[in-house]
Amino acid sequence: MATLRVPALMKMYIGNQSEVTLQGTTVAETLNDLIFRYPAIKFHLYDDHGELRRHINLFVNEVNIKDLNGIQTPICDFDRLILLPSISGG
Repeated sequence: MATLRVPALMKMYIGNQSEVTLQGTTVAETLNDLIFRYPAIKFHLYDDHGELRRHINLFVNEVNIKDLNGIQTPICDFDRLILLPSISGG
């Protein structure tokens, strides 16, 4: 099982934890497991079209999934996923 780390601002959506262990062989399957267990986080990850929100960055072992195969990126049992929303302002 892979481990997903979330930032402090989002841990309230996953039972006030900063890390969870999830099942799946791709990033998409892992996110589906996350949403199955913690439905409140779905709105913060996906837009109305079911696409990952633009400001969400997901890393598999420190490599952004945008530089890999997106949410179809394969993952292994000991991979570490990091969820990191972009911060903007002026």
